[in-house]
Amino acid sequence: MLKTIRNVGMLIILSTFSCLSQEMVQKKTATTVTFTIRNFGFNVAGLFKEVAISSNLKSANAKELFFNAVLRVNSIFTDSDARDTHLLAPDYFDAEKYPKIVFESTAVEKISPSKYVLKGVLTIKGVDKIVETFLEIESSKSENIFLANFALDRRDFGVGGSSLVLSDNVNIKMKYVTGKN
Repeated sequence: MLKTIRNVGMLIILSTFSCLSQEMVQKKTATTVTFTIRNFGFNVAGLFKEVAISSNLKSANAKELFFNAVLRVNSIFTDSDARDTHLLAPDYFDAEKYPKIVFESTAVEKISPSKYVLKGVLTIKGVDKIVETFLEIESSKSENIFLANFALDRRDFGVGGSSLVLSDNVNIKMKYVTGKN
């Protein structure tokens, strides 16, 4: 009997730790990665339709925290078929050779109950750059919403050449939605 109680107790403890370190489940239809860039003096907006994010932002152990994302380049959408096709070409994203944009966290630091500092390596067209941004959390009864905004220089990744009409800076907004486990 004592052995059974001990085994049940161990099972409860292990399942509690397992739940705390569980990977969060992305709500794919609510998660978005959008961008804006100035072109000919106007803001051009776009998004990636295929975004896969995996994360653990709930663990009490900082070493277990992670945030990784993969964007399918051929899912780019700017509301212009001609522009979308051009962005997939070798002078921009070269989607055939580089089908994914990847972010892998190297550090996730919780600085308040609703804010993290997210650091990691962003890979676009085979070029790796260190990126750091804030990740802010909005929670409801049924879901968590993680928001990040940052800017990139497209030329750092070899996306598009030198241009007098196209801005070098691209503003990125990410909205990552998960269910509550």
